[in-house]
Amino acid sequence: MPIRVGSFLGILCATGFLLFVSPRVASYSQFPIAIDQCPLDIPAALRSQAQLRCPHPVDASTAHNPVDWSPWTHPPECLQAKKSAVTKYCVFTNSQHGNGGVSMITTPETAANSVETLNDSGYTHTKSLINSSAGAAYEMVDIPGKGKGVIATRRINRAEPIMADWAALVVDLNFPTSVKRAQGYRLLHVAVDQLSHPDRVLILAHNSVFSADIVEDVLRTNAFSFALAGETHMALYPKVARVNHACRPNAFIRFTPSSLAVSIVALKDIEPGEEISITYVPMGKTREERRAGLLKWGFNCTCSLCTGSKAEVAASDYRREKIKELRQEVMKAVEAWDGTKAVKLTHEVLELMRAEELAPLYASQFEIMARLYWKAKDTKTGTKYAKMSIDTLVDLGYLEDSPEALPALLKTFDD
Repeated sequence: MPIRVGSFLGILCATGFLLFVSPRVASYSQFPIAIDQCPLDIPAALRSQAQLRCPHPVDASTAHNPVDWSPWTHPPECLQAKKSAVTKYCVFTNSQHGNGGVSMITTPETAANSVETLNDSGYTHTKSLINSSAGAAYEMVDIPGKGKGVIATRRINRAEPIMADWAALVVDLNFPTSVKRAQGYRLLHVAVDQLSHPDRVLILAHNSVFSADIVEDVLRTNAFSFALAGETHMALYPKVARVNHACRPNAFIRFTPSSLAVSIVALKDIEPGEEISITYVPMGKTREERRAGLLKWGFNCTCSLCTGSKAEVAASDYRREKIKELRQEVMKAVEAWDGTKAVKLTHEVLELMRAEELAPLYASQFEIMARLYWKAKDTKTGTKYAKMSIDTLVDLGYLEDSPEALPALLKTFDD
């Protein structure tokens, strides 16, 4: 399964979801500074091992006792960056988190500012599965030409959660090029070995021609892009890594920024025996754009959308290009205070999206309209479209129905 760097951002940008859940980027220019408004520099000997509210950056030189590196279950091991005297990358492991533990390779500052993610049990993603009496919805099997894959074992309804998973490895995207290769591989091995179940990582597919180490290969082949404390990382989800790609997927990845857990949710009804699929590239692209994105990792898509007749492919590409053009025209219409034209064009866009089965993009179009009307000081119409955007995300299973969602979205309009 190819690496999906950008997949999380792609699918969330496609739905407009990033616009109101993007994590706040903090500044870490001074290493000793306390994170999260810590009022006192309490001596280590007096700090509770369970104290997680005021984490300070720790590395191999400052972590001497378990109380120093809590909530991590192992003392951090670190490497100095090649071109920076102040940047270090360390392994931070909690072997009990999620399903088999998590190891992060990141800076001490980022690790300190992301400690709260360990407090999230992932219940948002697991509660529907725990409370369901329908039984397991999938099984992992060998699929000819694809290696491992996931198929439905019973009927799965649209918006139904299918599986939940937790990150096993989270690696700063700058780490591989910032340290010496041999030392970097050693730190990757430490990260995997400190997990409760290292085999969950090591047995995954590894088919990257650019790798010289098995863990690097697994990451290149299977990892997603993930924002941790505002910094771009690679995140590896062992179960999700088994779900194959389709340009018209029947499921999607749902995540919450405060958690290392994710879930796979049905985008449409899925029948028993049907393969469960997600997209590795942003939705709405033409065939050549999709192929270009997938071929970066030696992956050639053979889904029905890519292997259709010339006429079918041409018609699909035409509609997708038309969607792009019309969305630009919508923006121009609103900027010209021509609300009638903007609404008319929006309905044309939505009709084309329906023809292309791009339901997740409906919410994005509604949110664009909401933001443009809000900017034009028509807050009533802006609120109407914002609600339509959220209702679409709830209906598809991207969001839970919450009275806080609409105010949270509208608040970002003034940022």
